[in-house]
Amino acid sequence: MFLKRFPKFRLVFDPEEPKINHEAFNEGADWKEFYGDIKEEKPPGCPEPLGNALTISCFVDANHAGNVVTRRSHSGILIFIQQTCMIQFNKRQNSVESATYGSESTALRIGRDLLVALRLKLMSFGIPINGPCNVFMDNEAVYKNASIPESRLTKKHNSINFHINREAVAAGIMRVAYEPTNTNRADALTKNVPFEVKRSHLHQLLEKE
Repeated sequence: MFLKRFPKFRLVFDPEEPKINHEAFNEGADWKEFYGDIKEEKPPGCPEPLGNALTISCFVDANHAGNVVTRRSHSGILIFIQQTCMIQFNKRQNSVESATYGSESTALRIGRDLLVALRLKLMSFGIPINGPCNVFMDNEAVYKNASIPESRLTKKHNSINFHINREAVAAGIMRVAYEPTNTNRADALTKNVPFEVKRSHLHQLLEKE
């Protein structure tokens, strides 16, 4: 239906450096008390990085209990290299979460897994990466847990995702910032919104001839 209505849209490949608000990230966080001197694992025998470093950005969202039959949530993830969307992930989660926190935390953990795999692939090709991946999400509780070392988790059920996400931040694989719902591009994959709203979220992905 979408392709029939808009047959002239095409995906955009934009090599320009994205504009990142670095003040949105908790850069001064000290994770050593919790995870020691943890570092990102690099593939053995990877070549020396050459060329210009690439910036990776990721938008994460989940619709809590969106499936009316199973009440499972859906994860929506968009991963950009520079300003080109390279990975689009939209899938129903494997478990039913009793609260929004659980579905959003699961979505962030899935995004973390995709980012780790992408970083390993780029390092194996000898492509330099410009620091941690920039992750944006609109759930304030999950954002705080993943960016503030002193934050605590009171929900035992979500403790695995909690530590996986935080370890990735501590290792410099990613950093997490809060992104309001009205500008979180991943909302287009998880929310039933009017077309014009969805189009505004995806305006940098699609170009009209």
